Amino acid sequence: MSRREPAAVRWIGRTALVTGASSGIGRALALDLARRGARVFVTARRADALKLLVEEMGGDPHQYVVCDVGDLRQVRDLAETVAEHVDHLDVLVNNAGIRSAGPLSSATSEDMEAVIRTNLLGPMFCTRELLPLLEAAPATLRMPVVANVASIAGRVAIPRSSDYTASKFGLVGMTESLWHDLTARGIKVMMVNPGPVDTEGFPMAKVKAVPGLAWTVMEPARVARAIVRGIERGAFEVRVQWWFHPVYHAAVLAGSARLVVATRLGQRIPLDFEGPGPDES
Repeated sequence: MSRREPAAVRWIGRTALVTGASSGIGRALALDLARRGARVFVTARRADALKLLVEEMGGDPHQYVVCDVGDLRQVRDLAETVAEHVDHLDVLVNNAGIRSAGPLSSATSEDMEAVIRTNLLGPMFCTRELLPLLEAAPATLRMPVVANVASIAGRVAIPRSSDYTASKFGLVGMTESLWHDLTARGIKVMMVNPGPVDTEGFPMAKVKAVPGLAWTVMEPARVARAIVRGIERGAFEVRVQWWFHPVYHAAVLAGSARLVVATRLGQRIPLDFEGPGPDES
């Protein structure tokens, strides 16, 4: 028996909002959605990068709004601006994120707070403030949908980055909770847990230089395609890379023994921390 394919998703006429779109996964996703015919609102903290992105997408009807998603006032302004131009939102992609401030012993309190505000409170703020526009969208088999870009670090802890790991574990938990809450309101919820992605905010040159690890690093466009496919298939969780499935389940089964393995791996994985970087995830 042949595998039943999901019903085709028509992106023409759909409206999407992508946070953290100035670079990395968000930028690649915005371009992908625009090519498919969706109207895309993009947001991040850097106006110059957003302006260039909208031009590359083809200009009108695509628009950009400068916003720090960790600032509730700015998120409310974002929601009001979008509502001035459209009467509903079919897709919200909470992608904005910043890297770890570093080991707990050396990170500043301000930088750690910035990580939590951007990576965890940001998706909470955006989802809540844009909820009326999502609820106003025409209901289909796959939309409206909230897609939260978390990380492999939301399932398996990453060494020397307790703030980032906590933010992504929190985002995974938030997504699973929203799956119950928003489904009853006709809104689908999806989480995305990619592995290492080479981006401006999360450079992976040193990881790619380590023998045996280079193959794990992805380009943003691959994750963007996986997000689109996940929405089209009505997925709950998108892990992007096949190897993450056995790694995750092995970590759970290993119990306390994973501490030894994680410690040895942590000594091999080069992680550079220079405080919060550009909006990405």
